[in-house]
Amino acid sequence: MLDTPFPTDFTDSDSWHPSGWSPVYDRLTSRRHLVGFTTLQCGVDRLVIGQETGDQLGTFLIAGEARVALAGAFNGWVVVNGDYRHLPGFWAL
Repeated sequence: MLDTPFPTDFTDSDSWHPSGWSPVYDRLTSRRHLVGFTTLQCGVDRLVIGQETGDQLGTFLIAGEARVALAGAFNGWVVVNGDYRHLPGFWAL
């Protein structure tokens, strides 16, 4: 269980923006802050963010967790903890 409170506005996997870009919000503080966008659109409501270690085994470290939440009429990602820059397809503002 996470220690941080979570919004209850999670939605289903068919609400992604047709442009292919989804907003990414940082929730490390009490408010959501738009930090960028990602092309990541998938049918899960939470995602463990990984960071490749660069070794020959292909291992990675857990770098955080993100959840899907409504961002207007479409889904967006809210990074609950960790480094949002490691989301797949991330583009910073």
